[in-house]
Amino acid sequence: MTRASVRSLRELRLTDAPQVGGKAAGLGELFADGANVPDGVVLAAASNGEAPAERLATLSESAAALGLGPFAIRSSGIAEDGVEQSLAGMFDSVLNVAPADIPAAADRVLASAGAARAAADDGALDRRMAVIVQRMVSPVAAGVALTADPLSGDRQTCVVTAVRGLGERLVSGAATGDEWEVRAGRAVARRQPEGAIDARQAAAVAGEARRIADARGRPQDVEWAIDGVGTLWILQARPMTGLPAAVSWDAAAPGAYTRQLRMGEWIGEPVTPLFESWLLTAMEERMHAMFREEIGQIAPRPYHVIVNGWYFYSINFLSGGAMLRSLPGILSHAVRNPRTLAGVLPATVRHSVPITERIWRGEVQPRYREAVARASADVDGLRVADLPTLITGLATIAGDYFGWIAALGGAAYKLEMNLAAFYRKHLAPTLGGSHLTLLSGLPVPMNMNELAIASLDWWHPPIPSQSMGDDAIHDRVVHAREDAEQAAEAVLASRPRLLATYRRTLADAQHVIPIREEQVAELTTAWPVMRRAVVHIGEALVARKVIAQVDDVFFLTRDEVLAAVSSDGIPMAIDVRPRRQLREQQAKLVPPLMVGRVSPMVQRMWDTYPKMLGAVRSPTAIVVGSPASAGRATGRVRVVRGPGEFDHLLDGEILVAPLTAPAWTPLFRRAAAVVTDVGSPAAHASIIAREFGIPAVVGCGDATARLRTGMRVMVDGSTGNVEPA
Repeated sequence: MTRASVRSLRELRLTDAPQVGGKAAGLGELFADGANVPDGVVLAAASNGEAPAERLATLSESAAALGLGPFAIRSSGIAEDGVEQSLAGMFDSVLNVAPADIPAAADRVLASAGAARAAADDGALDRRMAVIVQRMVSPVAAGVALTADPLSGDRQTCVVTAVRGLGERLVSGAATGDEWEVRAGRAVARRQPEGAIDARQAAAVAGEARRIADARGRPQDVEWAIDGVGTLWILQARPMTGLPAAVSWDAAAPGAYTRQLRMGEWIGEPVTPLFESWLLTAMEERMHAMFREEIGQIAPRPYHVIVNGWYFYSINFLSGGAMLRSLPGILSHAVRNPRTLAGVLPATVRHSVPITERIWRGEVQPRYREAVARASADVDGLRVADLPTLITGLATIAGDYFGWIAALGGAAYKLEMNLAAFYRKHLAPTLGGSHLTLLSGLPVPMNMNELAIASLDWWHPPIPSQSMGDDAIHDRVVHAREDAEQAAEAVLASRPRLLATYRRTLADAQHVIPIREEQVAELTTAWPVMRRAVVHIGEALVARKVIAQVDDVFFLTRDEVLAAVSSDGIPMAIDVRPRRQLREQQAKLVPPLMVGRVSPMVQRMWDTYPKMLGAVRSPTAIVVGSPASAGRATGRVRVVRGPGEFDHLLDGEILVAPLTAPAWTPLFRRAAAVVTDVGSPAAHASIIAREFGIPAVVGCGDATARLRTGMRVMVDGSTGNVEPA
């Protein structure tokens, strides 16, 4: 045995990996890149005939040159830290080792190679092991820096996790750790249960990790530590594996766009081409025409953008330029019908509700019912060439109806903000809790249609509705609300003016909030009819050999359908398989809640909404959103992405979903709490959770990505936090 079996980490390069393993070779490259790495040596993997005891003695002798210790003894498997698989954490490491104990610690590391913990009995895997001895860093904080967001795949974002002391607590899963998002040098804390580092340190860690990734030409998983004098040490770097595809979430049009408003609350997955180009477009056109007619608002186009298959609704009507363009029309309406325009502001919204509700019940609802009934009677008897007219007609009137949902639903949202502000100022100091209890157990009409929809997208077939009657649950929730009402009355009894304000504010909110679910049930009656028409078109296109199967029609555009339906000659076949495959890939992405360029004013306003409803961000939360239904519940997560997974939800589990719609309502009987990616306190999930008396947190953005089935969490529906339990 010669000392050639033991080499300094400083002299290694990736070409040495077959002898010293990927981890040791990677440390050598870090030295070459100028990273601050603890000095060390490596015992190369054994060859046939080498005596183990002699090898370990040689390693111990070579380590003496590193100083008095203590040392970290680490594995460097030949199959470890590769580009295709990292096998991170599959072999033992021993920390704080005294010089005399190096042979025993190294022997333990070598023994872990035979424990069959890597790649589960894969005979093709090279199980040979090298052993690293490094000077031990005594950290005050340590963690991992990922130079791409592992959920979204965003290569411009660095995710830094940190714990106090040794990073082993984080790597082993014993601690959740702080999490920082660093983008363009700016660090923002996602959670801080440990308070291990500050924003400046997070940015410094991310900067060094980014420098290493740039030198290596691909995203890296970097282990780091900061010692007691503030020195940053790099302990390891390996390629990130399993990253989502590198995509850009830049909007194709100027301005800001969100998944959190109006139709966005109904869409939790990539849209199909037919739905986007036909139904969505027609509804938006009519909805914005209605806004112009009723309040004079002129929204700039486009009304939405599609980014990587995902829908984002325009909020550019909030920009200063758009408001100026709308001002003449708004002032004209203010003179002619001030009560209608009063619905724009929370302070005056209560004055608009009576007239808005009267128009909806007296004109819009009957007109919509008549149109749906007529289309339902006609749809199965029409010629294929006439079906597009029926679809467009229903889509247009549905857009008009949706505009009135936005008007009354928006009023409900504003009235709830008024109640929340009153409760926070005048009742919470004495009663604690949340205003949300006062809005639970209201007489919300459940969806009693024959069919219920799971999504606005036509691609999803409606499913049979189920009766939701459960007097015991409803009575319990009603009693809790009545107790909360009486407690509030008692607190305000000696202050008659405040008591009168409370009663008026509460009555306004309790009256309007249930109306939205009534409107939603009515709106969805058109969907089965429109879908039948689309399916009839699909059947005709299959007969004409334009598409291979009926539901391929949902992957055509409106223009393609119209061209194929009206073609007098032999229509050209369209292969939609690439479109299906693209949508499958896009469904794996984790989109942001907002894209485009948001003005500071709009961003501040947007960030304020959850706080106005009682959101208080917890430093230990895994995900945060808007508080939607009061209370706390602890249980195991069940991620449900669509109707095909409804049966997976077990009693007492936490339902985590992209969104919920009427077809999802039966799941609320089984769920202990509900958490959604998109939605507001006026969304379906919020209203139905209140009726069942279970906590709900909505609008989290990436709950279905961050929360995994089987995780045990606590959901606080009053503060908008989901925390480890």
